Formats: sequence, C-alpha cells, structure tokens
Amino acid sequence: MRSFLSSVGAVAVCLVAGSAFANSTGINGRSGKQGVSCTASGCHGGGSSTPTVTLEGPTALTAGQTGNYSLIITGGPGVKAGMNVAVDGATLTAGAGTKLMSGELTHSLPKAFSNGSARFDFSLVAPATNGTYKVYAAGNSVNGNNESTGDSHANATLDIVVTGGTDPVKPDPDDSKDGGGCSVATTGAPAALIAVFVALAARRRRQSGQA
Repeated sequence: MRSFLSSVGAVAVCLVAGSAFANSTGINGRSGKQGVSCTASGCHGGGSSTPTVTLEGPTALTAGQTGNYSLIITGGPGVKAGMNVAVDGATLTAGAGTKLMSGELTHSLPKAFSNGSARFDFSLVAPATNGTYKVYAAGNSVNGNNESTGDSHANATLDIVVTGGTDPVKPDPDDSKDGGGCSVATTGAPAALIAVFVALAARRRRQSGQA
C-alpha cells in the first residue's frame, strides 16, 4: 500500500510541475485576442512583479507589404520568456525562436533574458483589403523552475492601418428593406385589374350583340 501511495504522489508532483513545462515549446490562444490570459489558463502565475510587453514595428502598411515586428519583454522574474501573437485578417510569419501554431505565433523554446529583456522577431504581410488590423500579443516572464508558480505575464496590442488595397464591401442599405419590389407590383395592380374588367365588359357587349 505504501508503495502504491508513493507512486500516486510522484505522479501528482509530475503533473503539477509539468503544467508549465508542457507549454515550454509554445501554446496558442493566449495572446489576449480570445480573452484568455496565461494566468487565467493556469499555466503561469504567482510572480511578484509584472513584466512590460511592447510591440514594435510599422503602424501603416500598403496592401501586400511585409512589415517587420518585434515583441519585447522586460522585467518580471526575468529568467526566461515565452510569447503568443495573433491577428485577424493578416498573415504572420515566424522569426528566429518562434513558430506558427494554428495561425498564431508562439515560442519554439523559452528564450533566456539578456540585459533585462527578451526579444522575439516576426513579420506580418498586410492583407489586400484596406482597414485597421489589431495585433494581439502576450509575453511571459518566468523564473525557469518548470512550475506554474513565480511567473508573470502581460499583454500588448498594436493597430496597423492598411491602405492601397480594395475597400471593404459595405452592405447595401436597400437590401434590408423588405418588399421593395412588391410595392411596384402593388402600385400597378389596380391598373391591371381595370384593364381586365374593361376587356370583360367589351366581350360581354359583343356577345350580347351577336345574340
């Protein structure tokens, strides 16, 4: 019995310790776009200080243009760093130390801090449709103990204005008006009925004359 309980305890410790280690090669859905944070998901938390996450890169692109961007994490526990980046409508391209996962960017492996910060580079290809596109980013600053405690994260966003492409298609306000064609048919209905009655009356007069 004692051996069995010891085995169960070892498994439990591995599961707890592995909650952060399991995501050491990256995770998606934590950029802030979906409203789920790294702390709320139970992966990281408990850090005594919060890092600063910054997105650097051009805020204006022409359609089809490639922009180079960086996610910079400073402060927090400051031993290693991880990240997640997402955007709607544009194409993300991984840089050194990052990879694509379900259309989002995340770290391939935790990146060690250097001189108090960690930097992840990536690129973005502007879509063909004009508009403002928001980049969502989350950055983890962790203590590197492979556990979910003593870590902190923060989020950042960046708006990119795309021009030189096609304008988005706006819905036709007339499409929301029901019965537009019926009103024309209704307007012409009395005239058509009158014509029918006149034709019937003329036919009856001819039939009466023949009789």
